[in-house]
Amino acid sequence: MADGLRIWDESGTLIFDETTQTIKMLGLLGVGDGYTGGANSGSIVDGRFTQYGGHVGFWARIDGGASFEGYDATFSISGNTLSWSFPNGNFHPNQVILYGIR
Repeated sequence: MADGLRIWDESGTLIFDETTQTIKMLGLLGVGDGYTGGANSGSIVDGRFTQYGGHVGFWARIDGGASFEGYDATFSISGNTLSWSFPNGNFHPNQVILYGIR
């Protein structure tokens, strides 16, 4: 029998084992006028994006942003760097993202 953690629900269906993909949350980042002033772009460096071989960086917006298309910040991850920019002029709505690896 293989070693490892396995979890079943009440009906006996396997819901978690060594093949289940999980995430590791690395941090939160706030961008927009309330967090970064009038900056149109910026970046942070976090060595943990590449510290764990075989994992991929991700981000997910958890709060804020505009209620219409074209004004929210865009994000990208390359190597150890998470970058963000506002594509449309001087409107920088506050946004908070969670970032990590999966």
